[in-house]
Amino acid sequence: MMDTTQRKSYLLNQYINNACTPEEFDELMLAIKASPNNDDFDEVLKTNWERSEHSSIENNLKWADIAARIKEKTPKRYHTQVWLKYAACFALTLLICTISFYKKTATGIQYLTAQSLPAKTKVITLADGTHVTLNANSSLRYPEKFSNGQRIVYLKGEAYFDVVHDSKKPFIIYSGALRTQVLGTTFTVSAYNEQKPQKVTVLTGKVGVVDESSKAHALLTPGLCATTDQKNRSLIVSRMADPTDAIAWMDDKMIFEDATLADVAVALSNKYAVKVVINNRRIASRHITAIFQNQTLPDILNGITRLTHAKYRIDKNVYTLF
Repeated sequence: MMDTTQRKSYLLNQYINNACTPEEFDELMLAIKASPNNDDFDEVLKTNWERSEHSSIENNLKWADIAARIKEKTPKRYHTQVWLKYAACFALTLLICTISFYKKTATGIQYLTAQSLPAKTKVITLADGTHVTLNANSSLRYPEKFSNGQRIVYLKGEAYFDVVHDSKKPFIIYSGALRTQVLGTTFTVSAYNEQKPQKVTVLTGKVGVVDESSKAHALLTPGLCATTDQKNRSLIVSRMADPTDAIAWMDDKMIFEDATLADVAVALSNKYAVKVVINNRRIASRHITAIFQNQTLPDILNGITRLTHAKYRIDKNVYTLF
């Protein structure tokens, strides 16, 4: 079986010799884009270039001969395969250089991605000193260094942000349809699924929230939260009785206050990276108030089914309440 280097050499040779299948060409392009510096392509390019140099090419033509051939309309056949190999080597080298240049300079920013595991949180410290705590099954894409007068990150899932104040560099989070902008404050953003309501809750400071899909916007102060309303294309702003409930998950605590089982199923699916479904509308509309802390998913489901007189079954990663 080929190792990675051998596979790249094979793909390059296939390309240069015009023998690439569409699948091999796609694989080669992906390999070039994924390569950090493309040094692993140098040797095979050099080998093919040198091999082409030893092939015979007619290079001492005279203008008189060329003119005569044009008049006679009987052009001489040249060794096109050799020229094609030169062209292929040159074109591929140019392509590799272009992709490398694009990766290094088009964005001008080196991004990193942090990912939390199911049922686990993860703390990240950004270049400016901002602390981000990811809830379970969440990811944050962020620059190695902030530049261009602003601090931009991309969130999928849920996170608590403790943003270092910088009046000259606003801090912006893109999460699904939401764009949240602050100068320095503490707040949470929840955006696991673009098809579900997304929420921003402020603990300290001021936060500006914009729903990019509906252009709805809100300015939040401590204790306020904004939730997307896709049906009415708006943001619903409300005040929480206890804003710290929004970060209860940092203590491995799940708080449900008069929540429908449908909402509970979504929260459990997000936290444990499984699918919790309810195949009965009557059960889905039931409300519960409960607090679960440091408990496994089966423990929580056992508690919920006792409260609601329901049952559940497991099929691989799908938990069905009925």
